[in-house]
Amino acid sequence: MLHLSRPAHVPAHRLYVRGGYRPHRLHDRRFLAHAIRSAPVSDGLGRLLLWLALLASLAPAVARSQSLRPWTPSGADSLLVWAADAEAKFRAAQGDSVVGDNYAAYDIVGRAGRRLLGSLGRANVRQAALVESALDSLGLETHIALDASQPDFVLLMVRNPYRPTAHAVGYLYWYRNNDLRMQGVEFPGGLRPQSRVWWTGDRSAPYEWGVIQYAGDPQVPRLSLFHLDPSGAEWLLQQDDAEGTLLGGPGQATFADLNNDGRPEVVAWLRAPTDSLFRECPDCPHLTIERTLVERREGFQYFDQRLVPSPYATFVAFVRLLHDHNLAAARRLLETPAHAERALALGFGEQRGKGTWSIEYGEPGEPWPRWLEMRFDGPHGVRRYVVHFAMHDGHWLIHDWIEPHVVATGGVRVDPSQQDTAAPARPSATRASTARRPARGPRH
Repeated sequence: MLHLSRPAHVPAHRLYVRGGYRPHRLHDRRFLAHAIRSAPVSDGLGRLLLWLALLASLAPAVARSQSLRPWTPSGADSLLVWAADAEAKFRAAQGDSVVGDNYAAYDIVGRAGRRLLGSLGRANVRQAALVESALDSLGLETHIALDASQPDFVLLMVRNPYRPTAHAVGYLYWYRNNDLRMQGVEFPGGLRPQSRVWWTGDRSAPYEWGVIQYAGDPQVPRLSLFHLDPSGAEWLLQQDDAEGTLLGGPGQATFADLNNDGRPEVVAWLRAPTDSLFRECPDCPHLTIERTLVERREGFQYFDQRLVPSPYATFVAFVRLLHDHNLAAARRLLETPAHAERALALGFGEQRGKGTWSIEYGEPGEPWPRWLEMRFDGPHGVRRYVVHFAMHDGHWLIHDWIEPHVVATGGVRVDPSQQDTAAPARPSATRASTARRPARGPRH
């Protein structure tokens, strides 16, 4: 009977038998079946890999030169030990920092990531997502961010799975000749990381590495910029938005090469402060700012900022212009300019304090509604208007506003002279104070 043994330094998919190492015998089905029966019960990983080898030997030998084989990471047995050690250290972490004893768990995962990337090989580094899957299957919380245009640079973000508020450590992996190097960097949140690497043409900093990641609740995008030293041995921090002030607040951000010069810009879409005259419910439309950052010698800086056009943004601007007595500009936001005088007669331009206007709901089922119902606490008491919008030459204009009238039956009657053929069914007398769409009554 053959006695199987596997020294600690030998991967689970390589077996030693008495008489020497015989890798060719892994193709012998009888040998594999015997090896599975003889493997120690405690060696679950070894048994699993042997089963995979046996199943592979039973597959038809069709197009052998083109067949795909599953990737088996080298040193898989030691990775299990590392993962258990890291998990225990993550549980024992004190506080949210990544310094001192708290760093040991992150370091273990970083070294495990390097081993897994190394086992893929430089030619297969585009498949780095397999590393994230392997680490996550071991109970660790990681995320791989890869720049498809520069696959030799990989970011592995590691977070403490037991402390959601703890800082993260991002490991930068890059090849220096054939040496896979790594460097750890602390990040305040580490959520949803994006990675972009580009060649600068500058010998003093040949490559730059940008990272966008999110922190806080609500999540705020934060930008970091590194450059590679001339020897290619380490990355130096050039810019760090640790407080989240560069991009400006909760929202979304991404890299985009707007002028196609090979060096990315950063574009962010952030929630704008609500105009004091308007009250926005949680799931109603809100104002959004688009902010563009471009890279200069000192790092990324503001280049442009604008309010993203939308029907709601048009109405807010219209009311503000009426308050500022800028009737000419207000007319330009109307499909029918003469309606500006009608708006003044209804008191749209009179200041009534915070929350004069409240959005109650919008076009149902549409995240970008083309009509909104608004509550107006104006000089003539509380009134409600269904405001319709239309697109003209790339600009949103106010088409009209209609005031629904409640009748005794609980239904709705609209003044025929103001009725819009495109108007939706009108809400009933029963209304909610939230953005939920109220029940509808029959139309008459």
